[in-house]
Amino acid sequence: MAFSHIQPIGAAVCFTSPAVSFGISTSKDLRSADEPCPSLRKTRVDYPRLNINTLVRVKMSMAGGRRSVNINTMIDILIIGAGSSGLCAAKTFLQHNPNSNMLILDSHSTVGGVWSKERLYPTLRTNNLYPTMDFSDFPMKDVGIGRPGHHITGEEMHAYLTAYAQHFDLMKRIRFNTRAVRLVQAPTGDGWGAEIQEPSNPISTITTTTTTLLETKKLIMATGILGVPNMPSLAGSSTFDAPLLHSSALGPQYQSVLQNPNINRVAVLGGSKSAYDTVYLAATTGHKVDWIIRKSGRGPSWVFPSHTKIGPFKAWREKLVNRRISTFMSPCVLPDHSGKQISWIREFLHTTKVGKAVANGFWKTMHEDTIRDCRYRDRDSKEGKDSEGRFSVLEPDHSPFWYGTSSGTLNYEQDFKALVTSGQVTVHREDISHLSPHTIHFTDNAGAITVNALICATGYSAKPPVDFFPRELHFQLGIPTSTDSLTEEQKAAWAEYDKRADDIIGKRFPQLLSPPMSTTHNNNNTNPSSPPPSPPQTPSSFFPSIPPKPKPKPKPKPESESDTTKPKTLYTPWRLHRGIAPPGLTCQGNHSLVFLSMHSSITNMPRIELQCLWSLSYFHDKIFRDTAIFQRWCALRSPLGHGGHYPDLNFDQLPYWDWLVGDMRLEVRRKGGRWWRELLSSYGSKDYRGLVREWIEKYGKDETKDSEMV
Repeated sequence: MAFSHIQPIGAAVCFTSPAVSFGISTSKDLRSADEPCPSLRKTRVDYPRLNINTLVRVKMSMAGGRRSVNINTMIDILIIGAGSSGLCAAKTFLQHNPNSNMLILDSHSTVGGVWSKERLYPTLRTNNLYPTMDFSDFPMKDVGIGRPGHHITGEEMHAYLTAYAQHFDLMKRIRFNTRAVRLVQAPTGDGWGAEIQEPSNPISTITTTTTTLLETKKLIMATGILGVPNMPSLAGSSTFDAPLLHSSALGPQYQSVLQNPNINRVAVLGGSKSAYDTVYLAATTGHKVDWIIRKSGRGPSWVFPSHTKIGPFKAWREKLVNRRISTFMSPCVLPDHSGKQISWIREFLHTTKVGKAVANGFWKTMHEDTIRDCRYRDRDSKEGKDSEGRFSVLEPDHSPFWYGTSSGTLNYEQDFKALVTSGQVTVHREDISHLSPHTIHFTDNAGAITVNALICATGYSAKPPVDFFPRELHFQLGIPTSTDSLTEEQKAAWAEYDKRADDIIGKRFPQLLSPPMSTTHNNNNTNPSSPPPSPPQTPSSFFPSIPPKPKPKPKPKPESESDTTKPKTLYTPWRLHRGIAPPGLTCQGNHSLVFLSMHSSITNMPRIELQCLWSLSYFHDKIFRDTAIFQRWCALRSPLGHGGHYPDLNFDQLPYWDWLVGDMRLEVRRKGGRWWRELLSSYGSKDYRGLVREWIEKYGKDETKDSEMV
């Protein structure tokens, strides 16, 4: 089927320079556009292209083994990643064209990605309660997985995704234990070459690797943001002489580390939800835990119960953020698709004196309620005394408003607070000076601790898990690239786009330009081309009724301790159109590549389904606009979360879903036409059940055969 009759689902207002043409809106928010931008095809960046045959010239030897090279023919769609996003993409595209020649690659031996069998450990659970982690067209209850009111275990998520792949007959299309190591654009610019590696003989004791060269018309990167562990480079780590690992390795190394009788005391480094999970696992397996949270960093994140009380009512936090009445409280630049009957509420809350007071009161109450729910300041409760304030040290320094999805849910069977107040878990708010055999030394003469293992729950690197070649292509794709690989012209171009984006955002929501201790501009999350923000605004000035936590003044570091780690490579953030498509290629009219789940949100499954269907539209249409303003708003909205790296949406995830559905010209408001339901009811997967069918009814089904895809 030809798709030339489909109307454009977005256009750009492009500011051009001699080097680039990326989009930014001149309106106060990101409103839909119906006319294509005339500069999309005219403006182009020329960069060195590699012929696919270049990939044949690979080294034919490897340490400890041999490599052979096979060359395969063209396939229609190549999906890299067999986690939730990759499986959903495959199902969606096959629903549209069952005859498509599709291949899915995954480096694990089972489906699931982060929920693959080899990455599971006993206490791993979702932050979400049943049934908010299932797809709209494959409910968990239909396969007998999950229990109402319970968090979904890692084993249940793996079983569910396996059942999903089997139900939609995807297993035969997956090549397991296969890693994509290099991707290169085809000489014509339309299509991609992929160098992949897989074991030549998985049961052989001799390490041999087969390298295969694939060519594909359409490439779907479904690796997500959890592909490259961010392992800190600590001075003296080579002399530690004990297990030193990242928390992402807990699955495969659980037996050798936490079931090792010689390991009794474990240190955990980090302050986000993954650190909570690691501490809980180590403590509940009988280990004494030393939990290290850097005092020079962001500090601990918010981790709270799944429910809270609003007046006399008990509210499910995950569903609270998916109600339009709640999303209206957030300073959001995304288009408002809520309808004329209620859209005025958002405008009222952010443009009038009374409305602003209501919105500020909402966030103040949310902050107070979260402190109460987490029991940080409760020194004497039925769970036990905390006269020494052991647990209060975990209270974050700033309002939950700023943390995005770096926060999490207390999804544990045992009381987490009791593990800390009992002394089994000791929290150290210190910086690490260096390591020595079995010892972690702190800066500022704060002493040292002796441990049997160190687990770093330090998140993930911005570096893409697969190398796009050459590096000059990174700028066009909008993927993170090392700052030293950018030309001065490229840095200046993005600095200009970011400045204009900040001006647009700041005029509407000036509070976002003054975040507390913003990591948007530090060494970890920085966009090096962006100007520094205004002086930080403290929580007490943003929410005046909440007394700020007392924070000790840092002592000056001795000169010998001022830099105990190796310099880190700095990366630019993800800059994707709609958080999915490469801006440079889209400007050129090249719709051959999408990135799925380079994104963080509380409710993932609806977002995944919508991104997959949007990608299907994108592969057969022409869309582009507003890459710069979306990335900058994400960075400013969640500076203490992940916004500086990639979209990090909490209270703003529903407007993002609306944005994608609106792009596709499908029905956005899905609560039966009742404005009060639209305002007060929570959105979830069930609201998008049948959306792919709606899309096919609107645009038609593709019946072309293998390798005939338009």
